[in-house]
Amino acid sequence: MKFKSPFPEIKAITKKYASSALVWKTTVYALALFGVIVLLLLFLLLNMLGGTGNIVPNVPKNTVLTLDLGQNYPEMRVDDLWAELSEVPQNSFYDLIKAINIAAMDHRVSAIVAKISETPLGLAQIQDLRSALEAFRSTGKKAYLYSAGMGNFGGGTNEYYLASAFDEIWMQPNSEIGITGLNIEIPFFKQLLAKFGVEADFYARHEYKNAAASLVNSSFSKPYREEMTKLGQGLFSQMVKDIAKSRNISEKDLVKLVNQAPISAERGKKVGLVDKVAYQTALFEHVLDKTKGTLLNISDYIYSIESNDEKVPTVAFVVVDGTISEGLSYTNPMQGENVAGTETFMKQLDDIANNKYVKAVVVRVNSPGGSYTAANEMWNALENLKKKKKLPIVVSMSDYAASGGYFVALAGDKIIAEPSTLTGSIGVLGGKFVLKDLWKKLNVNWGNIKFGDNAGVLSVNQKFSPAEKRAFNASLDRVYKDFTQKVSDARGISLKELDKLARGRVWTGSQAQAKGLVDEIGGIDKAVAWAKKLANIAPKSSFSILYYPKPKTLQEKLAEFMGMEPKIAVNKMISQMGLDIQSVNVLQRLKYDTVLPPFKLNM
Repeated sequence: MKFKSPFPEIKAITKKYASSALVWKTTVYALALFGVIVLLLLFLLLNMLGGTGNIVPNVPKNTVLTLDLGQNYPEMRVDDLWAELSEVPQNSFYDLIKAINIAAMDHRVSAIVAKISETPLGLAQIQDLRSALEAFRSTGKKAYLYSAGMGNFGGGTNEYYLASAFDEIWMQPNSEIGITGLNIEIPFFKQLLAKFGVEADFYARHEYKNAAASLVNSSFSKPYREEMTKLGQGLFSQMVKDIAKSRNISEKDLVKLVNQAPISAERGKKVGLVDKVAYQTALFEHVLDKTKGTLLNISDYIYSIESNDEKVPTVAFVVVDGTISEGLSYTNPMQGENVAGTETFMKQLDDIANNKYVKAVVVRVNSPGGSYTAANEMWNALENLKKKKKLPIVVSMSDYAASGGYFVALAGDKIIAEPSTLTGSIGVLGGKFVLKDLWKKLNVNWGNIKFGDNAGVLSVNQKFSPAEKRAFNASLDRVYKDFTQKVSDARGISLKELDKLARGRVWTGSQAQAKGLVDEIGGIDKAVAWAKKLANIAPKSSFSILYYPKPKTLQEKLAEFMGMEPKIAVNKMISQMGLDIQSVNVLQRLKYDTVLPPFKLNM
C-alpha cells in the first residue's frame, strides 16, 4: 500500500533553549521569596530567552526515532509556566500523529523504536496512533516496541492493544502482559450523600441520560445497565478484532488468553503475543545493527518540523478539549480536567475569519459535554463561520465527543470519529442538591421570604415544589426539543428515527457511523485530508496547518500561573487524602446540562 501523508513538508527549525527549564525553575523559586521584584526580572529574562537557540542537528540518514508511549500527549498543547519548568517535552497528540505521518515519507527515517509500560493515551487516541503506525509500516519501514511489563497484574489491555500495531514486540524476561480485558466502574453516591443529609433532586431527558444516576440511585437501573453493557461490549469487541488481526491469532483464542491473563512474557512468546524476550539493550543493538542508523528522540524530530509560513492555502486546526463552559478556556496542570470556554473559542474563530489564507477548518473535539448554552453558542459560531466565510468544517472526534461535545460537532460538513470514540448522549439533565437535612444536623435554620411562585426554584434548602418541578421539567423539554431538532436537521434523520438514537444513549464511533450520527471512521490525518479536499487544495500543492490555541504570551502565562495556585493547592490536598482527582472531577461535571454519565474504563 502506498501511503501519502496529508501534512505539510518538513523544514529545519530552531529548538528551545535546553537550559530554559533551569532558568525558569530558578526564577519561580525566587518568585516565592522576592515577589514583585522578581516579576520585573521575569520580563528581563524574556529578552534573554528570546534569542536564537541551538539549531536542531539535521536529521541524519537512517535515523531511528525513539518514542516513550508512557509520556502524556494531550489533545491541547501544554503552554504555561509549568511546561517551561518541566524537563519532559510538552508535545500534543496532534504533534505526535503529524510527526509519524511525516516520518513515513521522510527518506532519512528508517525505523521507530517505542517503549511502553503504562500509557495515559485514551482508547480513541490509541486507535489513531495505531493507524499512523500502520501507515508508517506500509512504506516498508519497521516499528519495534519494548516493554518491561504491560500493566501491573492487569490493567495492560490498552497497552497491549497499542503494542499490537508494531512489527515486533520485545519484552523483558520475567515480565507480564496484563491483557485482562475491560471493566466499567460506576460510582453511586446516594447513600453516602444521605449520611450527610444531602439529597439529589435531578431530572433528565430521557431514561438513558444517566449523568445524575450516580446521585439519585443506589445501583444500576435497567436502561443504565443495558447502555453500559452495549458500550463495553462494543469497545471490547473492537480491541479483540484488531489485536487478533494484527497478531494473526483467532479471536476465540485471544479471548481465552484474556481470560487467563496476566500472562508471562515467556508464555506470551509461545502463544504469539510476543516476538522476543530480551532486555532493552538487545533490542537497540538489533535495530541499530540492521539500520546502521542513529537514534533520535521523536520530540527532537517534532522540533525539526516547521509549519509552512509562506502565504499558502491554510487549514486551521482548532482544539476543543474539556468540559464546555462559558468564559475563557483554562487547564489545571495537576490532573484536573480542561475547560473549553466559549470566549476563547470565539476569539479563535474571529482570528480564523480574518485570515484570508485559511481555506478550511478542522475542529478536534475531545469533550464529554458541558453547558448547553455554551455548546449552542459554539455550534452557532461555527455555522456563521461556514456561511459568512464559505469555509468547510471537518470535525475530528477524539476519545469523547458526546452530549454538548456532539452538539458542537453538528456544525461539521464531515464528522469523523475513531471506532472507540464515545459520542451521542443526545439528551439533557438538570437539578440541584438539597441540603435541608444537613442543616438540621448542623442546627442551622433558614428563614425564607420570596416574591414569585418559582423564586426559590434553585434554592438548596428544599426540594422542588410541584409547581417548580413542572416549570423545571418544561425547561428541560425545551432544551431537549431544540437539541434533537438540530441533530435532525444536521444529520438528515427524522425525529421519529432519532428518538431511537437519542434519549441520552451513548454510542461508540463505529455504532454512531452505522446509525448516521457520524460520517466516517478515522483520525486526524483523515480529517486534514478531507479539509484539503473540501477546500479544493490540490493533493500535491503546498499548504500549511495553523494550530489553535496559539502560543501564549509571558503575561498570559504569569496570570494563569497565579490564578491556578489555589486550585493546585486543593488538588494536592485531595491527593494527600488518598482520593482520586479524576473521580472528584466526574462529580464536578454534574453542574452542567449536557454531559456523559460518570464512569471509568479500566483496561
